[in-house]
Amino acid sequence: MVEGGEDITPGVLPAAHVTHDAPEAEILLIPHGDHLLCNTQAAWLPDTSDWLTDRLG
Repeated sequence: MVEGGEDITPGVLPAAHVTHDAPEAEILLIPHGDHLLCNTQAAWLPDTSDWLTDRLG
C-alpha cells in the first residue's frame, strides 16, 4: 500500500491500520504525498511498478 504523509482526507484510514490484518502487506510512505499521491508520482510510481511486476511475474 502506498500512502501519502500529507493525506488529511477525513474518513480515510491510515495504511498501517488497513494492512494490520494483511500479513503479506507492505507500506510505502511518501511523506510529502497528498491523498492520491498525484503530486509525487515520480517519487514512487516507477519503483512501485517494478515491485508489483516482481510479485505478479
